[in-house]
Amino acid sequence: MHRKIEEDPAYKIVSRIMSTPVPLQSELSNPFNSNKRKKKLVLNPDDKKDNTLSDDVTLWTTKSFVDYFADCYFKANGGYYKKTYSSDNVIFNEIGKFMASNGLQKQEWTKRFIDWCFENQDTIVKKSNYFLPTTIKSYLNHFYQEEVMPKVEEDSIDRSHFESTILEDIKLADEDGKASEIYIRFGIPIASTYFIQIRGLSEDIVQRGISNFLTKLAQGDLKSRDKISLVIQKSIMKSPYPAEFSMLDWREKFEPFTKLAKKENWWRQKDYNGKPLSEYQRLIKRD
Repeated sequence: MHRKIEEDPAYKIVSRIMSTPVPLQSELSNPFNSNKRKKKLVLNPDDKKDNTLSDDVTLWTTKSFVDYFADCYFKANGGYYKKTYSSDNVIFNEIGKFMASNGLQKQEWTKRFIDWCFENQDTIVKKSNYFLPTTIKSYLNHFYQEEVMPKVEEDSIDRSHFESTILEDIKLADEDGKASEIYIRFGIPIASTYFIQIRGLSEDIVQRGISNFLTKLAQGDLKSRDKISLVIQKSIMKSPYPAEFSMLDWREKFEPFTKLAKKENWWRQKDYNGKPLSEYQRLIKRD
């Protein structure tokens, strides 16, 4: 029986994609660009370059956020942040992509995130020693849990600003054989619903594929093991889910791994309440 399962085409697909290398966090982004306009406010007036910003934050570019961060840094600390657009743009692209992937207007919420970081600068420096774009990126999930999820549970937030559909993003990763990216970016319920309801794989095959994937991570180095926490955290943060989703009991199914996350401050024994993202309906199989 075991041999027949291993020869099953669906099992081979899952085994193949689950065995692909886990992508670095910096590889999980697909940045987008936006339009440019300017306003009267000049950031860091001692700079020789023109660093003016639009009154409308939705027109800000990635470079605008680098300039805005530098201006906030000067106001908060009395010193200048040395901007390196080639590397800083990558960071703020990732932050914007995070916002858009959660249905948030990316420029508005990227600015809110920067403002939140400066409001919590002392705490961030105490925990991380530095206050740089690379540092604050690590606090995205903290910000999301503290500032976004309460509004989701209150049903007082607009999460309709998607630049691409979740299904399109997942299909693209799947076509490239990057199932690990799907689980790291979206968590277990979303990725599993795709494989079971869209791809038509059996729940048993998908469950074993996830177990193999998490086991492989657990046997790796510290960075690899940290990916387990990321998968679990995304599984929580991407809730609430439609009742039709697959593997909503993922906490129990993968208890050897989830029990290790219970000490984290972002852990929740139950999913968030509220209205699921409308995009999730695209992942549900219709009879």
